[in-house]
Amino acid sequence: TSTSHWMWQKQLRYYLRPDDGNCHVKMCGSDFNYSYEYHGNAAKLVHTPLTDKCYLVLTQGMHLGYGGNPYGPAGTGKTESVKALGNCLGRQTLVFNCDEAIDFRSMARIFRGLVKSGAWGCFDEFNRLKEDQLSAVSQQIQSIQAA
Repeated sequence: TSTSHWMWQKQLRYYLRPDDGNCHVKMCGSDFNYSYEYHGNAAKLVHTPLTDKCYLVLTQGMHLGYGGNPYGPAGTGKTESVKALGNCLGRQTLVFNCDEAIDFRSMARIFRGLVKSGAWGCFDEFNRLKEDQLSAVSQQIQSIQAA
């Protein structure tokens, strides 16, 4: 086996670059700076082939400048997988439960805080937002991604 083999490339790998002294996290073609956010002794997620696929899809989406939206039945570990990936990259991940009471102004305040802090946002039950709210939120996300 070699370092170009698929089984090695699809692993989340950590490299310390001697030129800049920073830790970089790689998975397939993506390369991220480790953020060094201290999380304490957090609970660990059991890694399954589905977890690996989730990590792979999310890292490739971020590499392309997008986010990710794990989809599946309730209780399958979507939120925990996103939080665990954030932890692996040294990022603070904040989970927000979207319900009918959240409007686009609330989401704008949440986005503002996430952008200022550099944290990730994980939005549970995002599908519960109304259509007009989804439209406004998608425009907010688009302007953040364009910046």
